Amino acid sequence: MIIKLSHDDRIEHPALFDQMFRSRAAVFHERLGWEVTVEGGREMDRYDEEADPVYLVAVDDDWRVLGSLRLLATTEPTMLRSEFAHFFDDAVDVAAPTIWECTRFCVPPALDRSARNASTISAELLIGLCELCLASGIEYVLGVYETPMTRIYARIGWSPEPLALARPEIGDINVGIWEATPAALSSMRQRLSARMRGRRELAA
Repeated sequence: MIIKLSHDDRIEHPALFDQMFRSRAAVFHERLGWEVTVEGGREMDRYDEEADPVYLVAVDDDWRVLGSLRLLATTEPTMLRSEFAHFFDDAVDVAAPTIWECTRFCVPPALDRSARNASTISAELLIGLCELCLASGIEYVLGVYETPMTRIYARIGWSPEPLALARPEIGDINVGIWEATPAALSSMRQRLSARMRGRRELAA
């Protein structure tokens, strides 16, 4: 199940936010070694505290957080225009009410997910993101990603258009833009359904 949360939901759903921020610490600080701020086992930044983000959270039937992502309006401060700006030789300054930035895409180290592995959870999050965009008038999603992720996005069925490649000393990193369309949503749903059907058949 995919749940949409806003900053105001911290009061009603503190456990979900706690799990999400702890999962981000496990992925970005412990596993990837990023220079992020971790306090009390939780990874949070100024956008979580000062901005008005939208979060999508994948949970299981027991409301355990399996994955999450964060959306920021590009008409407000974004990571691409600040923290990630030095990655690229030419500024990628994209700002419009119909374009939002996706950051902190996170699927934490394996839990007891049964048939829902990391790729399934990633697909569910992207499906939820595309559904949210289509329902909210968001036409494009902007994001920074490592080049090997291109193959994963293609398998899921929603690939970005590359806008810029980071400088060599930064790493094999791109910034791209995803167009939210009914066709993309349909493709992702069909691929996920086929993948889950194949797993059920193998398990039978």
